[in-house]
Amino acid sequence: MKKYEDMRILISGYGSIGKRHAEVLRSIGVGEIAVSDILEKNRDDFIAAFPDCKAYSDYETALSDFKCDAVFICTPTRLHLEMAEKAIEKGVHVFIEKPLCYSTAGAVELDRKAEEMGLKVMVGFCFRYHTALLQAKKLLDDGVIGRLISIRALMGEPFYMIHPEYMDMYYSKYSGTFELVHDIDLAIYFASSGIKDVKGIYGSLSEMGMESPDIVEMIIEFEKPIIANIHLDFFQYPRRRTLDLIGWDGVIQVDFASWDSAQIRYCTKKTGEWKTMEFKTERNDMFIAEDREFLDSIIKDTPVSIDIKEGVKASLAIEAIYRI
Repeated sequence: MKKYEDMRILISGYGSIGKRHAEVLRSIGVGEIAVSDILEKNRDDFIAAFPDCKAYSDYETALSDFKCDAVFICTPTRLHLEMAEKAIEKGVHVFIEKPLCYSTAGAVELDRKAEEMGLKVMVGFCFRYHTALLQAKKLLDDGVIGRLISIRALMGEPFYMIHPEYMDMYYSKYSGTFELVHDIDLAIYFASSGIKDVKGIYGSLSEMGMESPDIVEMIIEFEKPIIANIHLDFFQYPRRRTLDLIGWDGVIQVDFASWDSAQIRYCTKKTGEWKTMEFKTERNDMFIAEDREFLDSIIKDTPVSIDIKEGVKASLAIEAIYRI
């Protein structure tokens, strides 16, 4: 059976998330890693960090020359499906960073082609592997708060402080705060239900000057009797990320704004008291878990938990209210 050290992985796009996957893949023992990136600086950064590896300026050349087992697509969202299709045509497994796509047109066909060729395609929703969120899911599944009725997800951060160059990024041209799709996906994950309806409003309301939305308010009605309210913004200071699960018998609150720690608070009718659980976290742990699942699915020919059918749900929810 093939091992990690026998695998050849191509990373397309060596921005911040591409760098993280490169570090994680090397740390878990992947034998050969290459990068394709149109920016010379990014290629130089990769070679400086991994001098024994190859860097390509052209994606299709890299696919043909490097002969990889899988490609990690970490490029701007609009390129995801097209690049994934080219990899599948070469018989290469594909990991696609979130969001799966900007337009869902072509996602069904991509899924069909991948299944026809026996290839794995996984979408990178890393927070499904977050220690505190997994514990919250267990509490929910164990019936601690009874039947889930409402989900409230909030994510806001001062994007302009984190990325002073934000006006040069594609985020400012399209997608905007819809790139904070993790929180939409988490609502879908915890609801464990198909979507019945989506409503929302969005705009560029702050002083950031983005063409794309810097604030989004979404309401998702699920096929189960559950409603989710999702707030996303790119200007909030300090950074906050919370998830409230409101059930018939109690409430679970998750605070995971920090990469180093997280907290769960929950209260039920049975106890009438708030209980608190504290977690120490390492940001890379989520990425290690998802990358291992993807590589193991290739080696052992097992299903991935977030395939195209699952990963496209958040994109479909966005597409229901946002088009340019």
